[in-house]
Amino acid sequence: MTNAFSTHRARLIFDPLELNYDFGLQHPLHPSRLRALIDLLACSDLWQMDDERTRLELRPATLSELSLIHDEDYLAAVQQLSQPVPKDADAATLALRSELTQRYGFDSDTPPVPGMHDVSAVIAGGSLVALSAVMGLPEGGTFASEDERPLHVFHPQGGLHHAWADRASGFCVYNDAAVAIAHVLQAVEAKILYLDFDAHHGDGVQRAFYDDPRVMTISIHETGRYLFPGSGDVLEMGNGNARGYAVNVPLEPFTEDDSYLETMNPLLSQLVTAFAPDVIVTEHGCDTHAWDPLTHLNLTMRGISAQMKLAHQLAHTYCGGRWVALGGGGYALYSVVPRAWSALWAEMSEQSLPVDLPREWIERWRPLWEQAREQELSGQQVMGKIAHTGEFPTTFLDRSEQFPPQARRWEINYANRQTVGLLRHMLIPSSIRQAFPVTRSHSPFSDLFDLLHLNRSSTPSRIRTLQTSRGAVLLRDFCPPSLIDRLHADKGLSAFSRVPEREHQLLLDIARSPDCALTVAHTPTGEIIGQVTIAPADEWWDGVDNLYEVAIEVSADWRGMGIAQQMLAFALELDAKEDMIFFAIGLSWHWDAEGLGISMFRYRELIKHLFATQGFVEYSTTEPNVSLEPANVLVARIGERIDKRIASQFLHRLSRSSAFTV
Repeated sequence: MTNAFSTHRARLIFDPLELNYDFGLQHPLHPSRLRALIDLLACSDLWQMDDERTRLELRPATLSELSLIHDEDYLAAVQQLSQPVPKDADAATLALRSELTQRYGFDSDTPPVPGMHDVSAVIAGGSLVALSAVMGLPEGGTFASEDERPLHVFHPQGGLHHAWADRASGFCVYNDAAVAIAHVLQAVEAKILYLDFDAHHGDGVQRAFYDDPRVMTISIHETGRYLFPGSGDVLEMGNGNARGYAVNVPLEPFTEDDSYLETMNPLLSQLVTAFAPDVIVTEHGCDTHAWDPLTHLNLTMRGISAQMKLAHQLAHTYCGGRWVALGGGGYALYSVVPRAWSALWAEMSEQSLPVDLPREWIERWRPLWEQAREQELSGQQVMGKIAHTGEFPTTFLDRSEQFPPQARRWEINYANRQTVGLLRHMLIPSSIRQAFPVTRSHSPFSDLFDLLHLNRSSTPSRIRTLQTSRGAVLLRDFCPPSLIDRLHADKGLSAFSRVPEREHQLLLDIARSPDCALTVAHTPTGEIIGQVTIAPADEWWDGVDNLYEVAIEVSADWRGMGIAQQMLAFALELDAKEDMIFFAIGLSWHWDAEGLGISMFRYRELIKHLFATQGFVEYSTTEPNVSLEPANVLVARIGERIDKRIASQFLHRLSRSSAFTV
């Protein structure tokens, strides 16, 4: 074995008791997949159960801990249904069991089985221990030093994400991820990102924290139009102050690797930047694979491995490495699950994944795959997939020739791009979108904005001094990256990313973008206390030429001094202003609006007044950010030299259907 574990502080949680989570031989969620995984890890020399350096012991969750998520009546019902049915049970006893079964969601998918409370509590305890360990809580265990405390923990039997507070659902009795998150929130102030890669929507975790802004849930799943549980639409965004903290990315059936990566990569870094979590909890259901018999998605190990690498990168970039990974779904028990989760553990522990599966492992598990082969093929065919009729895999990664392209690839990819565009538009503040630009299709008129940058390298940008009650403030437009690099963000400048250091990095990325014009206000000592970004409109406005979005921010410590008005006027002193359409959407670029101490409707009036000083007027619109939030507002300024056709396109787009189509 390598010494990677001691360097990268990764642990794996597995207890043989977890194998008792068993709904029977014919049930698609069978514990043999976990046995195959543990065996593959051992045969590949990736993890040994008796190695204390890489193992983390679990213990059952208590009733008190389970009640952080689950109703007491439900917990009592699970315990009662966990008892074997007496052979001499009378009619009243059988009737009561039947009533409990129906009331609390136990059906053919999630049948009540003896001992289910005990084993479900063990699984919930495993995830609770995992998250507590990386967060430094006592329930995570005692370590000789902080250097011994794990940063990454993998709990493969975790990820029972469908269970609700008061009912079982989708093979899930207790929601271990939600219990673990709730425990941490009770113990410490923390922001937790839950990122669900399972093919099925992570409805139970989303439901548990739908109104809690301390938790962001992101679920990338097959659309609920065709797959259980039927939820996970883009418009499920959270309630109250948590609006925007539930993110759903519904993918088209038969989505393949390239479209999956194109969907995942533009969104996740932006969302994590904006949320600034303390820890990431990921759910890696591998039922996204093309061979899975219960879903329509069509990924290979290439796409699945990419999600794991991105999760690892996000944890180290944004959370100091704190990362808990859970298993979840996966019903190609022997051909996919062991390989996928072995790859996940190798990624977490930074070990090299072997090319070939061990021969001894293949010889042990191929016969079981052959026994289950017809059932898997039947499931694939029912799902409309091209059934896998090849041999048992002999390599960790898939061979591309085994996965012919889908006939409707273009339509599927296009639909997924539209979903990503809508999500970027609705959930990601403008400045963050500009710091993570996407490839643009330039119209014949788009070079107009480039004219604003012609003097950037040869002529210094403008500088103006603004006198305030707190002293002089310098305004600078078309800021070069070298200037932003020398400055630093004021501690109150956190409307977009909530963390000043990340706000500064966003501004640096914007300054580097050839598509953006950045104006900043900073003190003589180098503190950035405000900014205005002007950038081409995003994908929702495709087809409207010379249209640019304006975003403005002033540090919470510098408001009420007229800086915003002066800075906005300075940024819009452009020779080409009358050839352009500018617009701004109030709440879409302020994540800290709840901290202003005023009502949202008062905030709306402030935005209208601020932009009115520069000739902007309010427009009614079906644009999603506005139509879904009554307190929001869209204001725009149409230049005097704008072609009437372009102005008409803009006005027409304001009232079009909210569907994300051109």
